[in-house]
Amino acid sequence: MAAHSKMPLSLLVGLSTTLREPVLDAMLDTTSVAVVVDQDELPGRGVLSWRVLDVSGPIDAGEFTVGDDCGACELIESLLPLLEALVARQHWDHVVLAAPPAMEARPLAGSLVAALPEIVVDTITCVVDAVLLVEQLSGDELLDERGLALGLPDRRNVAELTARQIEYADVCVLANLHRNAAPDRLHNLLLHLNPRTTVVAADPAGVPDGPVARTGLFEFAAAEAWAGELASSDRVQPSGDGVTTVLWRSTRPMHPSRLNDALEDIVDGVVRSRGVVWLANRPTQRVRWESAGYSASLGMLGEWSDTEHLAECTVVATGMGLDPARLQSILDACLLTESELASLDWNDLDDPFAGLL
Repeated sequence: MAAHSKMPLSLLVGLSTTLREPVLDAMLDTTSVAVVVDQDELPGRGVLSWRVLDVSGPIDAGEFTVGDDCGACELIESLLPLLEALVARQHWDHVVLAAPPAMEARPLAGSLVAALPEIVVDTITCVVDAVLLVEQLSGDELLDERGLALGLPDRRNVAELTARQIEYADVCVLANLHRNAAPDRLHNLLLHLNPRTTVVAADPAGVPDGPVARTGLFEFAAAEAWAGELASSDRVQPSGDGVTTVLWRSTRPMHPSRLNDALEDIVDGVVRSRGVVWLANRPTQRVRWESAGYSASLGMLGEWSDTEHLAECTVVATGMGLDPARLQSILDACLLTESELASLDWNDLDDPFAGLL
């Protein structure tokens, strides 16, 4: 196909399939086709069910088998030929993909951009439950404990998934808003987690009151930049309605054992934090920092020498009722002191994160 005739694709994500149904209906018009992937059969039978439909009704259905490997990877591999076949039919001019509840938009969008030149990702819409949002972002429950894991190796928690779905979305639909006492606070929380997003309210029947597809809002580079490293002050939204985002920075390295001991205190009152830290016993390595709900994780990002940055620590944290001074002092206490900087052999420090990094 010529570049000008690429088919726009709108992607729908969100944990609640019930709340997504009215939004899916709103995404479809007479020239749209939808692929809806469901994971109800995954725990029992190891399959993801899919159905294809348009406004006239069902067109096709089937299932993808998911082995013991990465369910998300297998889903993407199976979806690509199905989407290619729909585009090739040239019967519609817009495709909607409703992902299974535990699927993040980022790997899906990245694969679509890389593998299907005949498709252009147009809009990523995330449906958020106004009643459960704060609870979903604040706990430590694993997806597996709710029967929602995408395969055996999936150790993500509900908070991590919820945060990542919101952070990559062009449109966030706040459903069940009529059952929440503080709608402005939720609106504000979503904008702190993702200032790029457009928040759309849904009526009591779940129907969104603004555009949720074919908005042209998706920009791959901007979405990737926001979902990737979070390390600059222009990303901090002004506090309001009980929602606060704090930017913490230091040009000193962190003491690995003190950081490990402080993890629970750091995430207390924080719904989401992301950044890059410099551990004294790993002086050349950039270490990714991420927390969602009560769980924090560290991962490797590469070497400081590969970037334009001098080694430093940068963490951006968002919370409700968050005390910025308390959080800053907890993080400051994890840094090497002046005397430790002068006298410690950094390589001799215990490494509590040896199994993780």
